[in-house]
Amino acid sequence: MGSIKSQTTLTTSFDFATAPATMPDGWITNTTANYSSGLADQTGGTSRAGKLQAQGHHFTVNFYDEPGNVTYNFKSYGTNNFMGTVVIEESINGTSWTTIDTYGNGSFGGNWTQFSSTPDPSSRYIRIRMSNKVSGTNAGLDNVTITENLTNAEEINVVFDDENVPQTTSIQFAQSVSTPLAVKLGIENNGLSSALTVGAASITGTASTDYVIASAPNSVSAQSSDTLEITFTPSQSGNRPAQISIPNSDANEDPYVIDLDGIGGLSASEPTQNPTTATTTYLRTWRVNGTVDNVGSDGYLTLMRRGQTVADAPVDGEVYTLGEDIGDSKVVGIGANPSFRIKSASADTKYHLAVFAYNGSGGLENYRTSDPLVSTITTPVASMEDPNYWQGIDETSNTLVNDLSTLINQHTVRFYSNYDEDMIPGFYGRDTVNGQQVVTGVYSSDHVLFTPPFEWVGTNMNREHTFPASWMPTAGSSNTPEYQDLHHLFPTVGIANSQRSNRPLGNVVNQTNSYGDGKVGTNSNGDPVYEPRDTQKGDAARAILYMMTAYSWNKAQLNSNGPNQGINLLIDWHFDDPPSGFERSRNDYIDSLQNNRNPFVDSIHWVCYIDFNTHTYKMEPDSLCLARAGVSLAPPVDTNDTNGGDDTTTAVQFLNTSQVSIYPNPAQNHLWITGAEGLDSYVIFNQLGQAIWSGRLQQKAKIDLFEMSNGLYFLHLEGDGRSTDKRFVISRNN
Repeated sequence: MGSIKSQTTLTTSFDFATAPATMPDGWITNTTANYSSGLADQTGGTSRAGKLQAQGHHFTVNFYDEPGNVTYNFKSYGTNNFMGTVVIEESINGTSWTTIDTYGNGSFGGNWTQFSSTPDPSSRYIRIRMSNKVSGTNAGLDNVTITENLTNAEEINVVFDDENVPQTTSIQFAQSVSTPLAVKLGIENNGLSSALTVGAASITGTASTDYVIASAPNSVSAQSSDTLEITFTPSQSGNRPAQISIPNSDANEDPYVIDLDGIGGLSASEPTQNPTTATTTYLRTWRVNGTVDNVGSDGYLTLMRRGQTVADAPVDGEVYTLGEDIGDSKVVGIGANPSFRIKSASADTKYHLAVFAYNGSGGLENYRTSDPLVSTITTPVASMEDPNYWQGIDETSNTLVNDLSTLINQHTVRFYSNYDEDMIPGFYGRDTVNGQQVVTGVYSSDHVLFTPPFEWVGTNMNREHTFPASWMPTAGSSNTPEYQDLHHLFPTVGIANSQRSNRPLGNVVNQTNSYGDGKVGTNSNGDPVYEPRDTQKGDAARAILYMMTAYSWNKAQLNSNGPNQGINLLIDWHFDDPPSGFERSRNDYIDSLQNNRNPFVDSIHWVCYIDFNTHTYKMEPDSLCLARAGVSLAPPVDTNDTNGGDDTTTAVQFLNTSQVSIYPNPAQNHLWITGAEGLDSYVIFNQLGQAIWSGRLQQKAKIDLFEMSNGLYFLHLEGDGRSTDKRFVISRNN
């Protein structure tokens, strides 16, 4: 078994042939983006290249040795000459950074160009970062190498099992109790001329008597190596920790210290305790990151189960990987880093966790299963970029349609070509075994496995325009905001995408073809339609209604099969398959990228106020539509009264919303209402239109919100034959 290390030794290099998904030890990045072709990789093929496509994107390397030279290659993508700023930075501690070199407008063009930088020998971090992003230009990065600062002076390095062992890290090995094992350490001298003097090594620690230094060199010539051999004879089973200190003449690494993590028998010692506290470090509707307290064990395994308590446990000696299932639970954290992550999460959903400390690796794991840390995490109701995004939108106003169009049309355009980098790793990709991920085709329910990074070629998947591009008034142009709008783009399997083509969506009565859960055929009128799986029907309907609203299109303006799309069917699907927690988290995630939202995911009743055929406002929304949305209105007075005035129905008049004010908004624990004279009852609805709270207004018109979680809500006030509706947000910091 090799060394356990968080840094890399020098020389280190990366040619992006394995994406940035699987980078070398010591390398980290905050982007999963890459280009499908770059410079020739180390095996002679054509590799991928890294992509710096947003301000703050970086590749950072943490190393142990003194750095010599840094070489790297840049290429401009999107423009003939690069626009923006990329900086090469160095740091001693990874916190305070100093710029070594800066590349600005025109520093490199559309061909790969090699550059180099010389850091200070005391630096232990190098960062290549896009500090200023100019729209339309990205920087390609490839073949990055950091060499060691080799001088004539002696330079020690230690190798175990063909891996470099940085100082103060550990190595692990195992042997049967009372049986000797030869542990061989390679002692290298990377200096250019001076010999390395090696003193008498010593072993200390809890189990030091289990170790004996069998042989060791006194001197190692420049650019040479020799072997230091330790005999490990475990006196008992379990972990037998010790530490070796190797005196030497390298002025910067004397003595060279390594932790010896020998194991007696077939299993490491069970940890003495499990973590006791779980803390979320990133909590959104679509993803949860967290940590547990470090109790000094070799590693931590975190199991997650959605909606139910974790009843499963790991088995000693088994090696688990991220995304693997153990019974009804999934591994969401594994390794020395006491952290976990829940990807592709859903809004307002409770996730149960169980965390097990363990010692050992490579089949020697011993998990503490007796008293795991048990915790629950509930994702937010909403993670809006702007909690006040919908403030000012009033469904009782005849400007509703234009107000919605104006608001949601304004957004940050993301490149269609970047969909795989934007949406797959950050949202759709789910961890599974063997370092792979899986993404589901939305039309057919296919689960497609891939090894990151995701690529369209090889997975037979497409970016599906749920609102077909051929329907758009701007059909033929792929650079428009509407063509690239993420709200209507979904991952689909190529066969299902081809079967849908640009057909209208509908209920298939006479089926002519199918793939997975998707069907092709004709509807009850004999018109050709495509029917996706049931759980995608509402999502697809809301995507189409969003597009027509965002870009102010009526049916008469649409091309090709667009005018044949049934609007009533979309409304039916919208209510039959209301927004799930997953769709709401998708709305939040796209909001984080585009800075706009799909109104019909947040407020399902707004479809009742819009005539999508003409893109106009409905002064009198259909009562059945409102009822399906969970909004109740009292029936109007029958003006053709034939009952001699005995009709007992009451007219509910919409109150001028400017007369009623609610504050504060966003709220925390209380909501105050003014201008509501005569309104004596209220109902609060969630984003799905479900009534979750009701009551009578007190004299001071204050509503307590202690029992409600963060999110978007709708307040319906009624009394004295009048009513009004307001929306508000609950936003608490804790």
